[in-house]
Amino acid sequence: MTDIKTPTTVDALIALLKASLSSKGEQAFGHLALYTTFGVVRGRIGLTFAQGLIGDGGGTHAEAGSSLEVIEINDVTVEHYSNHLANATFDRLYVRLTDVHGFALVGGQGQG
Repeated sequence: MTDIKTPTTVDALIALLKASLSSKGEQAFGHLALYTTFGVVRGRIGLTFAQGLIGDGGGTHAEAGSSLEVIEINDVTVEHYSNHLANATFDRLYVRLTDVHGFALVGGQGQG
């Protein structure tokens, strides 16, 4: 029996984000929507996280890119699935990638 490794949601997300970033870490999309275990998270990936993805040559960024567990999201809106906290906004939010079940890249560069 052969072990066939299927790509996970996290692998697909990371591959798509890497392909969507310029060499300076600029996003080719308006914002990211993550469908998580607790709600829908919308925002833009943080510069540190983006630099980790592109591996800009700094040791810490390259190491962060190889062991990604948490994604940094800036200018965040969260639509919670539970009724007690319908919506929340944050300047910065860190989401465990294991909590991500789906995602979408929304809008082109310069669009909201």
